[in-house]
Amino acid sequence: MKCKTLLLTVFAVFLGVGAFAQEIQRLSAQFKNFDGSETNTTVAASGTAAIPGTGGTLVYTKAVVVPTLSGGQAMYITISAVGDDHFGESNFLSCNVDGPAGVGTLGTVCNPTPTTTGIDLAPPGWVGMTHHFQYNTVSNCAGCIVQYSSNGVNNLMGGDGGGGQGDEHDNDYYYTWCKRIGSGSHVINIRLGNKTGINTVFFEKAFFYIDVSAAPPFGACTKSSL
Repeated sequence: MKCKTLLLTVFAVFLGVGAFAQEIQRLSAQFKNFDGSETNTTVAASGTAAIPGTGGTLVYTKAVVVPTLSGGQAMYITISAVGDDHFGESNFLSCNVDGPAGVGTLGTVCNPTPTTTGIDLAPPGWVGMTHHFQYNTVSNCAGCIVQYSSNGVNNLMGGDGGGGQGDEHDNDYYYTWCKRIGSGSHVINIRLGNKTGINTVFFEKAFFYIDVSAAPPFGACTKSSL
């Protein structure tokens, strides 16, 4: 009898653990810019607390069908690429689901807190992917001073945080958004933008992944307590 009770207890424990298992379903996996091409823009990212995720250029869009899952659905949208930016310009991305004409709105942007400008200087609804100070020198001159520029501001005398002379080409470029989503047909959009609307920002050799799972029981795209 003791052995049967023990086995039933162990089975109940495994059953309880298994009930929380989350299967992630990959709805789409695509690539772009592996042929020597680049995706780029000179258009500034923009957005306000009322209408976040505007500006920039639409650089990726994909229609998917989300299955109905127990407890609702969580979507994971990932870009994995190589990023470039010129003349100390911030390289920003914005994601939205079902934004009209691919442009973000308060209800469609993927950022969980879309109403504020981030510490990365990205406008509401945007994320800063790369940002490096550009240093410039004048050749063949006596007593020349190294001068830095960043986001259109010139004659700066140092880097972002003591990082020194940063190369702005071929930087790691990886981000995943998490967003609660209803079942049925949806269109995922990603926009590329910069800080000033002057200098060019790029990405190349990109993969785009769109995944979905049932809403995790211990945090479905929710804010961490720490």
